[in-house]
Amino acid sequence: MAGASSDARLAARRFVQLCVEVLNGFRPAAHLRRMALPAEAADVVAKGLAGARRAAELRRSSRPRSRPPRRHAPVAVLRLRLCEPRPGAVEAAVTLATGERTWAMAFRMELHQQTWATTALLII
Repeated sequence: MAGASSDARLAARRFVQLCVEVLNGFRPAAHLRRMALPAEAADVVAKGLAGARRAAELRRSSRPRSRPPRRHAPVAVLRLRLCEPRPGAVEAAVTLATGERTWAMAFRMELHQQTWATTALLII
């Protein structure tokens, strides 16, 4: 089934916003835990933390040493694509950009006890 329900879209957008805040260093990766399925929370947080470290490393390496520190381009969402393969599950592909770099993020959310929870996250 193409597309996604309005509840799934809202949950996915909230999760993407939270991930972007983590990647930009505005929130700790541990905040991803509250939107993850308990059994998968540690993996989701670890992947969010790895993405945040990579973003910070890219910001440091893109700055010329001869110039003083300046505000860097934040990670931004270029596109969000959703698919609800079955009721109660949504899969997303996100295109992110920071400066000259383009990133990809994919995740899956499932409906558990009337709450959408992330079960898988991949940031490349």
